[in-house]
Amino acid sequence: MSDIAATSPEPAYITKLALRHLPFSEVKETQDFFDGRYIKQRRLLILHLLRSTTTPILLQADSGAGKTTLLQQLQRQAPSDIRFYSWQKNASAAEQYQSMLKILATETASTRDETALANILKERLSHLKKLNITPVLLVDDVHLLTDVEQQVLQVCLSWQDEQQQPVMQAVLAMTAETAFTVIPTQWMDLPPLELIETEAYLLHRLKYAGLQGDSPFTQKEIQYLSKTSAGNLAKLNALAHQQLLGIKAKKWRTRPSIRLGNVHWLRWGGGLSLAIVILLILSFQNQINEWISASTTTENHLDLPEDITTEDEKLATVIVGDEQEIKAEMLSEREKLEALLAEIPPPASQESEAPKAIEPEPLSAPVPQQLSEPEEQPLAEISVEELSGENTSQESRQEATDKADEDMLSAVHQRDWILSRPEKSYTFQLMGSWEDKEVDDFIKEHGLKGDVARFTSLRENKPWHVLIYGVYPSKQAALKASNQWSGAMNNLPTWLRRFDSVQKQIKEKGVAP
Repeated sequence: MSDIAATSPEPAYITKLALRHLPFSEVKETQDFFDGRYIKQRRLLILHLLRSTTTPILLQADSGAGKTTLLQQLQRQAPSDIRFYSWQKNASAAEQYQSMLKILATETASTRDETALANILKERLSHLKKLNITPVLLVDDVHLLTDVEQQVLQVCLSWQDEQQQPVMQAVLAMTAETAFTVIPTQWMDLPPLELIETEAYLLHRLKYAGLQGDSPFTQKEIQYLSKTSAGNLAKLNALAHQQLLGIKAKKWRTRPSIRLGNVHWLRWGGGLSLAIVILLILSFQNQINEWISASTTTENHLDLPEDITTEDEKLATVIVGDEQEIKAEMLSEREKLEALLAEIPPPASQESEAPKAIEPEPLSAPVPQQLSEPEEQPLAEISVEELSGENTSQESRQEATDKADEDMLSAVHQRDWILSRPEKSYTFQLMGSWEDKEVDDFIKEHGLKGDVARFTSLRENKPWHVLIYGVYPSKQAALKASNQWSGAMNNLPTWLRRFDSVQKQIKEKGVAP
């Protein structure tokens, strides 16, 4: 169900999530197999049909839907009344009979003759049927068999016992795009994985690979993976692997289909539009010319006055003497103001003094005084003492920075603090490393403060240093708080864990740093 090579270089998330191996590679053991709702239903139905019918089963599904894995799981979990044999590709008839005899009948034959081997195999299979044991052939990609292999398969399924019943059953698998008419079969499909099972599938594969704690995928990411993969397990494995690597897959978009008729119209649509515009211009050319000539005449026509001489005389007439009248009015207003001021009695302390006449202010506006330019200040000279003082300040700042880093590291909580946290609360695991100094550098680089804690546990019989951050009452509260992180904290890779899993790791594998 996956094309991820198990021999590929170990990705970074293997160390980050403390996994033992790639979680979305090929299924090799029974515990790694995801027995989902539809998969389990088809698996149990196949076992029922093998016991109750004699017609071979044809399992058809899209490539990557999990047909091969399902056949392998049938063989791994074979019940006592059924014996499975996986068809060998590119093998001769004699080699195929010898392998079937060894696996199904648990014996070998000394002869290499094809006919003799076929007779011996048929006799042993008939004996198994009498013991209520059903021999079953598992043939994957049956449509890829050669003509000779298909003939051998047809011969094996045609063998009958004394009661004229087939001595063998078969489960054949192939893609849904092809047809198979070599032998009569009963058809069965394998539906894609639904959204409701996607989260359970991803968590199952991660748990088997060694994950402790909750899934690293958010609900939004799970919905995206389910929609993009369309429930195909091989695509889902590849997308989940890329998601953990930090690679965002391209979003799936529906592209509208363009038929050949549409392509024809798209090619000639521009030319037809241009031709229609030209025809319209030629048809209404006369009317367009009239509009253009009328607008030109209107723009070139000027309305001149009837008597130009009269207008010029009016414009040339200038009234003289207005300035003298305005000045006389201003002087008269000043005389009235002087008379009013003279009628006001002087204060008692100034009765002996003669009233001073108020001189009228000149009509001209006062000339503003010229602003004096600021004097230039001499530049201060830099002394040798001040230069040496700068070096001293730099050393002081470095000492202050070192002290702040020491205070930051000393404020980090240890294992006792972690063991005292509520078991059902959540925290973020920020990193893990074989080197303790890398954890110190990580804390100083990102300036981590507050609910920061570290512990050391054994991994592969070596000390593994882990850094966690935060205490949150629920998963939703933790995710909401992480969305509000700012600065460098917002870009940190995180893994949400429950405190009980962290405490269990410390109690079982914790060591002194």
